[in-house]
Amino acid sequence: MWNKPLSILTATILLAASLPVHAVTLDEVKARGMLTVSLYKDFPPYSYLQDGKQQGIDVDLAKALAHKLGVETDIRLVGADENVEDDLRNNVWKGHYLGGGVSDVMLHMPYDRAFSKKVDEAKFVAPYQLESLVFAFNTNKVGKQPTLANFRSEPIGVELDTLSDLYLLQALQGSISQNIRHYENLSKAAEALKSGEISGIMGPRGELEGVLGERPDTIQIQTLVTPGLARSSWAMGIAVKADIMGDLSKVVGQAMAELVKDGSVQKIFEQHKVSYQPPAEAPDVTAKQ
Repeated sequence: MWNKPLSILTATILLAASLPVHAVTLDEVKARGMLTVSLYKDFPPYSYLQDGKQQGIDVDLAKALAHKLGVETDIRLVGADENVEDDLRNNVWKGHYLGGGVSDVMLHMPYDRAFSKKVDEAKFVAPYQLESLVFAFNTNKVGKQPTLANFRSEPIGVELDTLSDLYLLQALQGSISQNIRHYENLSKAAEALKSGEISGIMGPRGELEGVLGERPDTIQIQTLVTPGLARSSWAMGIAVKADIMGDLSKVVGQAMAELVKDGSVQKIFEQHKVSYQPPAEAPDVTAKQ
């Protein structure tokens, strides 16, 4: 019973091994007329399928970026692995061991100097968004100006194994931990908040605004004081395979910086009814790389 699957697996691995591992150049992208882009699947409001069609902020950003380069897009919606380092290995610089190759770029990657030092094989460019942790809550349950202390007695949802999850488990000497409700994703947490199953959610602003969508006035999204949380915001950018011969990272960085500067990125966020926070330091498109 294993012969056929093993044969397919072997062929796939051999095909993957034959794929080029060097970082592509702009000339190669233009020659094929296509920029290949990896985006997370099932990740509203950024990248997801709706009625069989790719939708979301990052989908539109990828198309705008490719248009800036004068090519079309080939978007791959990929599943998240154990951590971002694995996602980069699978989709940017090496490829999954089951095959499928790599993409030219991957969006929604952390633009962080400390993190970039952990992944020599990828280069991080073009910060285009500042994401921040916030709280969504039901004002009928916790009032219009709640604090973390409200969730000592009210249930609060988080996506499992995220920064929000880790923080709330330890916050206020662990006094919130018994009221944490874990969900596979924030879409399910949003359903629980709307149904009254929980009184609040902690998570990234963009995701919460996207999954909550049209909501009653009793559900608000705000920042709350988070004592002990060392960092509550971070820039998102683009990952490209690191290669001394590859010029794609420079061109992609310049193109996205122009899209940030001319307001195109903000317009895309507004079209999806999500608040846009520009990166703390928008890159200078005139500066030498």
